[in-house]
Amino acid sequence: MNYHIDTGLIYEKFKENGECPLCTIEKIVQEQFLHEFLNDAVMEDNTRITVGKKGFCAKHFDMLFKRQNKLSVALQVGTRAEKIAPLLSEIKSAGAAKKRAKEIENAFNSCVICDLVEESMIKYYKTVAQMFTGEKDFYKILFSCKGFCMHHYSELLKYSSCAGFGVKAYLSVLSGVQKKNFARVQGELKAFCDSHDYRNAYKPLGDAENALPHARIKFYGEKQD
Repeated sequence: MNYHIDTGLIYEKFKENGECPLCTIEKIVQEQFLHEFLNDAVMEDNTRITVGKKGFCAKHFDMLFKRQNKLSVALQVGTRAEKIAPLLSEIKSAGAAKKRAKEIENAFNSCVICDLVEESMIKYYKTVAQMFTGEKDFYKILFSCKGFCMHHYSELLKYSSCAGFGVKAYLSVLSGVQKKNFARVQGELKAFCDSHDYRNAYKPLGDAENALPHARIKFYGEKQD
């Protein structure tokens, strides 16, 4: 079995029965990289070079800034600023301005933390597929989970070939789980809307009380604070 990453976290989060276990895993992965970029990594030459080249997206800048080590953030953003400054040189024609505008746009479309998180998550998508084929206990865990947000579902589909000879069975279970739980959320939304009819005023809401939070995760993923 050629696992791409430790399976312990996958077992743990899939058993928690949340709306998207991969959202929870992604938050953990993201937090690990945020911690690195606020501590020892900031002093490594390779890290500073990469930060200078790619920088941080607005979301990850804000997440770094919320934490205590402001000096680490300032040092890295200062390195990035040195790389961006040449984009402010004099422009002498409309054609050059159009080219410069594209260069500026590209400069702010990259993020070193986004790239690292994505790279790590790809390993999880591949490992989930491998576990389906290689570990008999994982089938039941996947089958009984509440599915995934649409983004992580699409990523699991993208790397489904990693299930090898079990890919057809894997896709059948994966799509069945997602369809069943999407229908569940649809039912919760309908029940929530129906509860506002005066004729249903005294009926208990049950799971429909969380219809919108559940739909938020299913549609867009768990909020990354």
